Amino acid sequence: MQIADPNRLKIWQALSELFLDTEVEDATFARIARVVLETGYSAQEVRNILWNEVFPVLEANLRSMAGEWAGWPDEWLLEHLCVCERPINRRRGAIAAEIRRCWEQVAKMLPPEYA
Repeated sequence: MQIADPNRLKIWQALSELFLDTEVEDATFARIARVVLETGYSAQEVRNILWNEVFPVLEANLRSMAGEWAGWPDEWLLEHLCVCERPINRRRGAIAAEIRRCWEQVAKMLPPEYA
């Protein structure tokens, strides 16, 4: 499966790092911030991608006792994630709170509108 915008896969790859069963470090936040800027998506688009495309599919990895820690292949992301243009659906719970905390760390490295 292919998507029309190759930047979508690039941002999915970057944001998926927040959902690995590993400790997220400053270098990871910086790498994600760099990709966000490189892809050219607006702050609102990135938030929509994070919460409406990546979160619903990958948040279960953080609930798993044996979660993925090495990352997902491009083919897997293309098969399981899809472009979603709807408004942000606010997420609740401990995993959503952790992803919000991580996003705040990424946003500190981006222009103010991403906060």
